[in-house]
Amino acid sequence: MPKTTNEGQSREALTGGYFWFPTRRDGQVEWSVLTCHDLGFDDTESHSDMWPSVIERLACAWGREVAPLRKRLELCCYGLPRGRITQPGDRFLLIHGDDAPVSDWRARVLRRFQLDRRSVRLSYSEHERTCTQDRATVFAEFELPDH
Repeated sequence: MPKTTNEGQSREALTGGYFWFPTRRDGQVEWSVLTCHDLGFDDTESHSDMWPSVIERLACAWGREVAPLRKRLELCCYGLPRGRITQPGDRFLLIHGDDAPVSDWRARVLRRFQLDRRSVRLSYSEHERTCTQDRATVFAEFELPDH
């Protein structure tokens, strides 16, 4: 969600981490960008620090109880595709693991962070890729397709 002020939503560009968040609608898995701001964190928070909040969101979205899901997934913080937007100067940097679950991933991320594509450079980082075992655990838990 966009940052808010007393006057309403801000349209300023945002930075920070994000996860690809799965939901099921009409028997199909849909993926959306879940930002650190959606979870109530600032742009400096690590993916591992945000993970407990992601698990709570997953439980709600998938109709699961939080405690058992947390127990099964607590060590799988690298199980969903993820990335980060930074601003090391005048331009933004979209750091990604090249494993987004949708073909229009770049446009979706830029839209959620309110960025113009002309002001963003892409940067692949192995660090942002899903971890094989974490991914297998999370994807099996929700029966997600692994393209």
